[in-house]
Amino acid sequence: MRTVRITFLQAVLLASMFPATALADEYYVSPTAGASGDGSMASPFARVEDAQAVASPGDTVWIRGGRFTSFSGLVGVSFTKSGSNGSPINYFAYQGEVPVFDLSNVTATNRVTGLDVHCNYIHLRGLEVMGVHQYQSGSDSWGVRIQGNGNVLENLNVHNNDAPGIFITSGADNLVLNCDSHNNYDYLEDGGSGDGFGCHSSGGGNVLQGCRAYDNSDDGFDFINAAGSCLVEDSFSFRNGWVPPDSTHGTPGAAAGNGAGFKAGGYGSPPVTPATGAATHTVQRCVAFDNRAQGFYANHHPGRINFFNNTAYDNPANFNMLADSGYPSDHVIRNNLAWGTGGTISNLTGGTDTFNSWNLSVSVSNADFVSVSKAEAETPRNADGSLPEIGFLHLAAGSDLIDAGTDVGLPYEGLAPDIGAFEYGASQAGATGSGGATGAGGAQPMGGDTGLGGTSSNGGATAGGTSNAGGADVGGNSSNGGATSNGGATAGGASSAGAAGAQAGTSPGLGGGNSQGGSVQTSGGATSQGGSVSVGGLSSTNGGATIGGSSGANPGVGGTNDELAGTAGTSSSDATNSSDSGCGCRVPARGSTRFGGSAGLTLLGLGLAAALRRRRGLASTACQRK
Repeated sequence: MRTVRITFLQAVLLASMFPATALADEYYVSPTAGASGDGSMASPFARVEDAQAVASPGDTVWIRGGRFTSFSGLVGVSFTKSGSNGSPINYFAYQGEVPVFDLSNVTATNRVTGLDVHCNYIHLRGLEVMGVHQYQSGSDSWGVRIQGNGNVLENLNVHNNDAPGIFITSGADNLVLNCDSHNNYDYLEDGGSGDGFGCHSSGGGNVLQGCRAYDNSDDGFDFINAAGSCLVEDSFSFRNGWVPPDSTHGTPGAAAGNGAGFKAGGYGSPPVTPATGAATHTVQRCVAFDNRAQGFYANHHPGRINFFNNTAYDNPANFNMLADSGYPSDHVIRNNLAWGTGGTISNLTGGTDTFNSWNLSVSVSNADFVSVSKAEAETPRNADGSLPEIGFLHLAAGSDLIDAGTDVGLPYEGLAPDIGAFEYGASQAGATGSGGATGAGGAQPMGGDTGLGGTSSNGGATAGGTSNAGGADVGGNSSNGGATSNGGATAGGASSAGAAGAQAGTSPGLGGGNSQGGSVQTSGGATSQGGSVSVGGLSSTNGGATIGGSSGANPGVGGTNDELAGTAGTSSSDATNSSDSGCGCRVPARGSTRFGGSAGLTLLGLGLAAALRRRRGLASTACQRK
């Protein structure tokens, strides 16, 4: 066997490159564990909070399957300890198992919260939340609540709550990835607060990606009163606005809340605009069908909303841009498709709509689609949590909607972008997930027992694309806006023609697909999660953007491309948060990669880190941290 020797200087350099990963620990939690567990696999903790108390940035807490039903208060799990930018604290479902946090037995003497993320830089994955009861009319409970910065919520299933499903109430630069929120019904308000997802924060850069909202009593996605920018992409919203079919309160199928698929903004009517001005929100590559009121709704928003490459099908109003007199809007509406009942677009009093199915010389019929079976939207997700590969509303060969659009900065195949949510010839939305089989670039399941490098793609698989470096407008400053990362993904937004080719193994962003040579499309603020590439379970990035990544300027906020150039905006880190934000630590600026030196030194560092790492997978002794 060949012996590898390193000098003292190399050891010092490697130590500086791996400040948190070499001593990353793993802990275990199980709903069947006793109170005396030490957090090892053989003797797990009984509560997630017990693991949180000993976890540090870069550590992973593996949560075993089963049902958690015993809680000490009104919160299922309160996450209050922050990770760091590039070294999150991971709370992952154990491989092949589903931990269920069932709060049905919690009496609502005040607001109830299933999972309360009251901190910064943590990563939740593979958890299920249900049974959260509402306290009183006008005083919301939450299935999952985010009150922090730079957090990742991945592959959560939140359902059958008397409250909204997943809500960002404060904080910036959070990513909600590949989550389902459904069958939530706030019966105390006749369905009024039973949204699937909400983005209501004063902080910007929050992203919802690859998500599905359905059978919720109010709206699927709700951005009302958000002072900070919100982006939703590659997501579905359907059958919202009725009493859910499995409800024990009221008559299933009866009209309930507002019933918008994507309520993409607004500040009331007449609007009370924040002191910072109306936020610019973006809805792109999304599908809305069979919602009770509208598919895509501007909700009196007095500023700009970008609607790019969306498909509305069989909603009573497919695109409704309602605004109040004296409060002008400036919406940018491109490459959208309206079909079936509900007409095309209504109440457009500000902004522009061009290159949409209703103002092009195209016809729309069943023959334009591979499938029109709505049931496909509920197909189970892929093993990595990404959206299923289906034919529903994907364009069929020969459709005149192919290549009929205009460049808005999203990846496309052929001569020009297509009309609607799915680009013909591109990989299907969500097919690449967030790091392939290993999830969001996270540590390998079962304690990272694979060898050096695990199965991560080129050390930097993206979850929805790397974040924009420099704030190029969606459709504005494309391609060469930033330096390329070590993983090959462009940091400034790949050009629409896909001229910048990603290196082999770099995953395309969610729903993007590689365009004409494999460039990775940035999604206006969706940050890469390459943070914990598996090196025997280590948390590193190997050149990919870290969790938190670059704080990308939101699509459409800035830019120089005529109609697509909006007012200059900022990417807020919301360091102050709200008065109840919980985390007083100052969040470091996002945008640096963990390291990007020579490949030889990197591999040497990975080998040393793997050798130094303290393995705990099968240990039955108590965990001791140095």
